[in-house]
Amino acid sequence: MSLLSREIELYDFSIGLHHWRYTDAGREAIVEGQRYAPVALTRGRIAQSAEEAKNTLEITAPLDLPLLNLFRPVPPGLRMRLDLKRVRVRDGLVRLGWTGHVADLDETHTVAKLRCQSLAAAVETLGLRRSWQSNCPLVLYSQGPGLCNADPDAHAVPAVLNDATGYTVAAAIFDTFEDGHFEGGVLQWTGALGIERRFIVGHAGATLRLLTPTALAPGARVVALPGCDRTMGSRGCAKFANTLNYGGQPTLKGLRNPFGSDPVF
Repeated sequence: MSLLSREIELYDFSIGLHHWRYTDAGREAIVEGQRYAPVALTRGRIAQSAEEAKNTLEITAPLDLPLLNLFRPVPPGLRMRLDLKRVRVRDGLVRLGWTGHVADLDETHTVAKLRCQSLAAAVETLGLRRSWQSNCPLVLYSQGPGLCNADPDAHAVPAVLNDATGYTVAAAIFDTFEDGHFEGGVLQWTGALGIERRFIVGHAGATLRLLTPTALAPGARVVALPGCDRTMGSRGCAKFANTLNYGGQPTLKGLRNPFGSDPVF
């Protein structure tokens, strides 16, 4: 879009304090003290639907856009935000046109398409609800009154990886714990954009299997936090010496469900 047009658009991508700013204008734009590099970006229509899941925004970008390198070979574990702004050239009036997060990247031989999800759609999921149940429903390591309150620092296991293949990582220290010790836990490390995390879904010997891939390489320094099986047993609260904060009702085991098809009353 030419600077002689009525409006130009600004695309501000960010992760934490890191920003990648672009404009569809024909030359660099300086707005509110920030520089926006000229890039051949095009976008789809901004949808306004009562169903937030349908209010996605697709942005087409050239394959050599530096921003896309963050998604290669695997996407970042941190959420990327997009603020789309419109600037009226005549008087410099800035207004926010759309805000959301980058959901995924689809590349072809010629262009890349970023699919973005609105902020409302990103949070339009059912949260964890407390219920009368035998297993603990609390978020592991959550802190506060009535929460788990297991101390992550007391159970963190620093490690130096000797192998990493996307979905799996390995370190000798993991083999000193019984198999399954880290299942349901988290692997974290400090990357260029901040602290990145991956959920651990498997642990056997020195190897951890991750829910989503990483670009970690041998020699990387990480921290593994053990998981919990949501019981009071040796792989649950007892492992963390945290039975006083157990959020479930273990005495319910074996009792009939009063709301089931077999009436109790």
